[in-house]
This record gives sequence, structure tokens and C-alpha cells, in this order.
Amino acid sequence: MALPGAILVRDSSAAGRDTLCNDMSLPYASTERIMGSLREIRFTLEVADETVPGIVYLPTETEAPMPLVLIQHPGTSSKDDYFVADVAKMWAPRGWVCAGIDAPLHGDRKSHDPMSLFRDKSRFPEIVAQFANEVSATIDALIERFPIDALRLGYVGYSMGSMLGLPAVALDGRFRAAAFCLVGEGGMVGPATGPESYVPKLANVAIRIVGKRHDELVPRASTDALYDALPGEKEITWL
Repeated sequence: MALPGAILVRDSSAAGRDTLCNDMSLPYASTERIMGSLREIRFTLEVADETVPGIVYLPTETEAPMPLVLIQHPGTSSKDDYFVADVAKMWAPRGWVCAGIDAPLHGDRKSHDPMSLFRDKSRFPEIVAQFANEVSATIDALIERFPIDALRLGYVGYSMGSMLGLPAVALDGRFRAAAFCLVGEGGMVGPATGPESYVPKLANVAIRIVGKRHDELVPRASTDALYDALPGEKEITWL
């Protein structure tokens, strides 16, 4: 049965079926298609006057509550690139809900200018706070609408997705596991220690850091400093 304010639209994909599309005047709107054994849901969420585009993959047959993994793309990328969409399609058949959103200034955001974020580092605190708020709102919206076990939330980020993700995971407080790839202290992550650090808030999150020995952008020393400061269960892998 359709939810209040929802309309049925014809899916133009090869699967060709009726899909549910919520009225775009509502805070949350979505379209859905079936891809074999997976559901693909594209959604938008209104958060603080910003339209946040996202995507979700989950098995078609599973009704029991599943873990949710939020997968976040690197800089200049989007939720539709390999880092999110292709990985989510591989992981969802394991019995996971896999989701990703376009970061501020990326993907299908109304203001699309990825490089402007890196040209103006003074905006880092603003963007970090915005993204953290959007992650929490996304988690709330998905838990409300899909069979998600709220006690099993995970996060995977690549490069910028980790730099924005670490503060977001720390501030949200509900994640239990996270993989931060190609990340170190400084920049959007902030300091690894001290009163302004987000790192102490990660004590209850099991964390894997994936580093690159000769990263052109993230010095190994900054990755080591971040890893050393992590207070809880942790491991590091070097590529």
C-alpha cells in the first residue's frame, strides 16, 4: 500500500515495473527498481535546506533486520561511481543494506563544484559539520524505512570519504565498525589528539585504517599519528 503523499511511476529500466515515488515536496522521496536479487532505491533527503541525494541496495527477499553499511566516495567522485555503487552491489547479497550519499558539492548536489572544497580550506569546518548532520539524518531515514538492525551500523570511506567520515562517525555515536581508507590527521579530520579532536569519540567503534606507503597526498606520518591516537579496537593495513 502506498504511503501518504506517494505516487506510482513507471520504471523505464530493463526490469520495467511499477515503482513507488514519494511526493518531492516531502522531506524524503525515492524511486525503486529491481535488479535481479537486489533492490536499488534512489532517494533524496532534505537536511537543513540542502537536498541530499543517495542510493541504497539491499536483498529483495530478506525481511529480517540487516546490518547497514554506509559507503562514502572519494573527492570528485559520487555515489554512482565504482567506489560506492559497484561495491554495494557486491556486498548487499551478503545480507547487508548498503547505502551512499553524494558529499557536499559532489554528484547530484544542486551546487556541484568538487574542487572548490579543496581550493578553500577555510570551509573545512563548515563542510565537516554539514556532512556529519547529513549522515545522521540519512541513518535516521533509512532505519525508519528499511529492515535495518540499528545496533549493527558500519561505515566505509575512501580518501575524502574518510576525511569527512571520521568526524561524522565520531559525532553520530551509533556506528560500531568503520574502515577509513587513505586518511591521516589534519585537514578535515582535524588533530589526532587534544580538546578539538574527534578521535576520542571513536572509543566504541572498531576501526580499520587502510594506508598507502607512498601516498602523494596523505603523509605516512599523519596516518600513523591518527592510528596511534585511536582509543578502541583497531588495526591498520598498508598498501
